[in-house]
Amino acid sequence: MLNSIHMQWKGTVSELSNANGQSLGKGVKGINTFCTYAMSSGGACFNCHVRADGNAPHSPSVNDVDCLMCHNDTYKRKTTPDPSTAMTVTDYLGQLKTYIFGLRDAQGNYFTEPDYALMPVGTTMVDLAKNVHKPTRNSCLRCHAKAAGSDWAKRGDMGVNTAAPTDAQDVHMSPTRGNMSCAACHTTSNHKIGGRGIDLRATEAVDPKCQDCHGTAPHNTGTTTGVKMNRHAANRVACQTCHIKTFGKGGATEMSRDWGIPTWNPAFCNGQGGYVGEEVKLANVTPQYRWFDGTSYVYNVGETITKNADGTVTMAKANGKIFDGKSKIVPIKNHTTTKIALMADGRIVPPAIMWMFMTGDFNQAVAKGMLDQGMTGTYTYVNGNAEMLITHGVEPKTMAPACATCHGTYSGHNNLMVPFTQLGYHQLPTSAKGCTMCHSKKTAAWESMHNTHRTKFACTGCHSATPTALKSPVATLCKTCHSLQTATSQYVHGKHIPKGYACTTCHVMP
Repeated sequence: MLNSIHMQWKGTVSELSNANGQSLGKGVKGINTFCTYAMSSGGACFNCHVRADGNAPHSPSVNDVDCLMCHNDTYKRKTTPDPSTAMTVTDYLGQLKTYIFGLRDAQGNYFTEPDYALMPVGTTMVDLAKNVHKPTRNSCLRCHAKAAGSDWAKRGDMGVNTAAPTDAQDVHMSPTRGNMSCAACHTTSNHKIGGRGIDLRATEAVDPKCQDCHGTAPHNTGTTTGVKMNRHAANRVACQTCHIKTFGKGGATEMSRDWGIPTWNPAFCNGQGGYVGEEVKLANVTPQYRWFDGTSYVYNVGETITKNADGTVTMAKANGKIFDGKSKIVPIKNHTTTKIALMADGRIVPPAIMWMFMTGDFNQAVAKGMLDQGMTGTYTYVNGNAEMLITHGVEPKTMAPACATCHGTYSGHNNLMVPFTQLGYHQLPTSAKGCTMCHSKKTAAWESMHNTHRTKFACTGCHSATPTALKSPVATLCKTCHSLQTATSQYVHGKHIPKGYACTTCHVMP
């Protein structure tokens, strides 16, 4: 357990495209679009986690492993307060507020203690030790349900009531259906737990997959519809896309946070209250969709980040692209935030977020953060976002969408649920769209047209951008593979595309 991500708050980043070979996590260069830089929270963000020393910024020891956090659901603890740390600040309204921080030793270790007030009367540590158990749903939700400061806030697909959800909320976890524990999918070996979202850094075990239980052909192979659905599952559509149509089903989830609007939250700072940015929360949210190949980009403190075309920055995003043979369409939660302090050289300032909690002044938090990090110079505020994988909250199969929900009817290929154009499907040269690239113009319904072509051609034979030019003059180009021949473009495409030649073999692509 000592060497697990839960204890270390860091680990290998084999599934990050921008940080291979490093050991990173929330405790090492970690920053996000919610409470930003956890290591600057003065312990406010540490209380929940497994370490008995409150995830202090140094390596843990064996004595820091608090086994009861995962192995006894009755157990509750709190940070030991230290009255000598009392600090009085003036908030953005001109009001004086005093905060007491946790007791620490000379090395920075926090101290925690049992919170008997939150446990049944008469509970002793001996009672707790005699009644340890394997982790339950409640054990995991102790921390994961209220990440980002409130129930359902962060991940969007789990909350406190996920401990006993309805069938429609989560068919796997529902006591009347699957009644599964978290560990049923997030399998554990030597306290190393598999599973990583798009916005997370470290990986310590094999990622769980739906196919581990359901196989590669989960639908009824004896029906035409089942065969079609299996084709989806085996290729480019993740199971979650059809079987999790909404998230935030058991409670409203945070979709955006505006640090420019201080909002008082009495539960913050270990119950002393604190100012957070204004949160916009929504329930029953329709996901956005992305191509995901299992790897992602996640910004780490000290790196430079490139602005998007609209001037925003994306701090976590899925890697993947259409028809690359490994990416699938997945549902995501797109969380947005304001006032990311971006230096001229592209580094993001990790704010000393405790100062925002205490004063409501985000500018002060950024200034303190620059001082802590030894950063100098000017910065500008930009907006940002982070993509987060939605993978919990699978609905009963009876709630799965009908074909027409995504593909429309024979009278029109309407993008009703999945945004095919945004995902790249409708990037077609004019001749491909008009069905004249390989033969004379013909017409067919959407499904029959695809059924005719999909076994003969790669998807990219039609689904590609319009080429900008040939790679060389025809007289030279054709001789690259055979003696010079002349033919119509329909004949040439009709001969070459079925053989699997990529457009880039002959064409310059945009």
